[in-house]
Amino acid sequence: MRPNPTRIRGKIRLWRQEWAAAGGKVDHAAALTLPHLLKCLKQCDESTNIGKRDAFMLTLNYSNLHPGAELTNLLAKHMKILPTGLLVTTATSKSDRQAKGATEFLADRDDIRLVDRAKAWVSVLKELGADAPALPVFRALTVTGRLANRTRATRRGDRMKGGAVNDRVQLLAGRAGIPYVGGKKVRAHSLRAGPNTDMIAAGVPLRERNRRGRWAKGSTTADTVYDRTHISPEADPLSQVPLGGFDASGSDPS
Repeated sequence: MRPNPTRIRGKIRLWRQEWAAAGGKVDHAAALTLPHLLKCLKQCDESTNIGKRDAFMLTLNYSNLHPGAELTNLLAKHMKILPTGLLVTTATSKSDRQAKGATEFLADRDDIRLVDRAKAWVSVLKELGADAPALPVFRALTVTGRLANRTRATRRGDRMKGGAVNDRVQLLAGRAGIPYVGGKKVRAHSLRAGPNTDMIAAGVPLRERNRRGRWAKGSTTADTVYDRTHISPEADPLSQVPLGGFDASGSDPS
């Protein structure tokens, strides 16, 4: 015998209405679309280890729509660099309840140079002696570009924290002069909303976007939550009414 959920659902709807009326709203991250991503990449000093890590982190995050935890949990053995792109396996995700994993080929692009940046960062990892297959791809670094001491990191171990990725994205966006886009704050999740928004503009079907973003099959989240298309003045339906309105005959008085 299952209890009737009607009453509790009604209370939740009432609470949502009261919360919204009191000024509550979901604080979605901005969409870091490709033009904004390129501005952030220009802020990475790729002559340094930190710059190489950050540049690859931005491009991989954008290319594979990683939430912070997926990105920082990525191991070296989950990534293979090919001449024309990367083969990346996401071991677990929110929608992958059976932990089957998802492998995607990420084609290289001339504008973000994913392969070149992957090679540059992997070379740094080899130089630091941190390129073993079972070690994480992304590592915390000191200001001099050496591996940060993680002996006290009992929970995350050698892996970066998701909050650290968020801090780097916000720092680079601030340097690029775009801490906010469309009135929303740029965060690490902006690199999940941005490429989805770009793909919508390019006409990529929901099914393909769901696969790349590892949303559940049949989910509309990519359309209803992660579409951050900026609203332009022309999108106001009232703007179609001519100045001064229509005369009595229904024609444009101008």
